[in-house]
Amino acid sequence: MFKILLVILILITFFLLSLFIDGMMKLHNEEEAGKRNVIREGIEGYLDQTFGYGAVKLFNTLIDANGKLIHVVYKPTYEWFKTPTYHWYEVYATDNGYEHVEISA
Repeated sequence: MFKILLVILILITFFLLSLFIDGMMKLHNEEEAGKRNVIREGIEGYLDQTFGYGAVKLFNTLIDANGKLIHVVYKPTYEWFKTPTYHWYEVYATDNGYEHVEISA
């Protein structure tokens, strides 16, 4: 009788644990989707709209001879069993927003 009770308690524990883990996974996925759907402003928003969310990384910020800020960003491209290739861009502010130019490496 004790063994049957023990097996039933273990099954109930596994069931409740699976419900808890499933709820935590759903909550985590909703939080991640919420982070991706946040509209970012400024340079981050422009980079998200142009290249995709989180696709490019900010490498450096420079000041040119005219005093304008130029952000140097790179976008890695991954392929199986190969080293990543990087595409470099200069992003700068204009009167109408931001623009980017690819840098030849």
